Amino acid sequence: MPLFMIRRDLPGATQEDMDAAAYRAMACIYHFEGMRWITSYWDRDAEVIHCVYEAEKREEVIDHARRARIPCDDVREVQHVGPELYAPAVEEAVATNAG
Repeated sequence: MPLFMIRRDLPGATQEDMDAAAYRAMACIYHFEGMRWITSYWDRDAEVIHCVYEAEKREEVIDHARRARIPCDDVREVQHVGPELYAPAVEEAVATNAG
């Protein structure tokens, strides 16, 4: 299922605001079959949060934000890239060079 990175501009947001928004997001997610909130990163200094969701389509992410009454300033489809994708090849190269 596609992954989407969402930028939410949150000027002046408090921890209580974040908690309430997270609760609303979780309560509304059940309206969207297969949608999953993967993770979020809150940059308090920049007053922005970036969220990663799994969803069928971009429009579902936008509709979810509307229902949950949370900002949705930008939505982009992204691909996961992480060290676990490369670890087997690196381990093999190290083993080959060690022997």
